[in-house]
This record gives sequence, structure tokens and C-alpha cells, in this order.
Amino acid sequence: DERKPYEVHRGIDSTLALLRNQAKQDIEIVKSYGPLPQISAFPGKINQVFMNVLNNAIQAMPEGGILNIQTQDLGAQVAIRVRDTGVGMSEEVQKKIFDPFYTTKPVGEGTGLGMSISLGIIEQHEGKIDIESIPGQGTEVIITLPVG
Repeated sequence: DERKPYEVHRGIDSTLALLRNQAKQDIEIVKSYGPLPQISAFPGKINQVFMNVLNNAIQAMPEGGILNIQTQDLGAQVAIRVRDTGVGMSEEVQKKIFDPFYTTKPVGEGTGLGMSISLGIIEQHEGKIDIESIPGQGTEVIITLPVG
């Protein structure tokens, strides 16, 4: 895998197309895409981050809900915000979210949230990933990546 020009919106949309087949619940997807420059990235790795983040958001809404995806050009960086109206996370869970193999699922279900891997990929791209969550109200994941 080598760094290449990468279109963030295309990566998000292709990931959503894959996940839409898995999402059995009624989820409304609201995209607020701002104009973005291409970034220099390892495409497969960034797509893996989108897969982990979007899949977690969908799984956090077992009864359905709204998945908001917003992108923004910040000049030297681009921002991708993924917000769900799901179950949210406690402060204790938020502190562990980037630990390898951490999961909120029962033993035997799933292999972790993939957020440790996602953090490593974002850091490899010299970016940042933040999480804001309120139990019972949902979670927002904010990814910032450099343009260059």
C-alpha cells in the first residue's frame, strides 16, 4: 500500500454501500459534504477506519436512528464528523475505546471496536481522532487529516 491522492467522499460512500447491506435496522443517513481537496493517504487504510467508525455507529443504533456524516475543509486539514443517535458511551467506556481488542459486546461476539487500529492508522497519516459521547444520546467521532 502506498500513499496516493484520495477522495474522502468517495471512500465514505463506498464504505456506506458495503455497510448498507448489513444494516437491518431503519437508519436514516444524512450527508453534509462540504467541498474537500484530495488528501495524500493510504486508501485501503483510511477505508478501514471509515468501515470501523461507520459500523460502530450503525451497531450503536439497534432500533434505528440517524447517522450524520459531515465533512469540512479546514485549510491545511479536512474534518470528517460521524454522529449517531445511538446508545452513547459512558465516561468509563470512552477512556478504554482505543485499547486494543476492547469491546462493549458480550464474550464471543465481535473482536473489538477496531478503534485501536483506527487510531494507529490516523496517527500514521499525522491526523487526529476524537470522540464525544453522551449515554442515551449518541456518539460523535471527529477525524482530522492533513491535506498534504
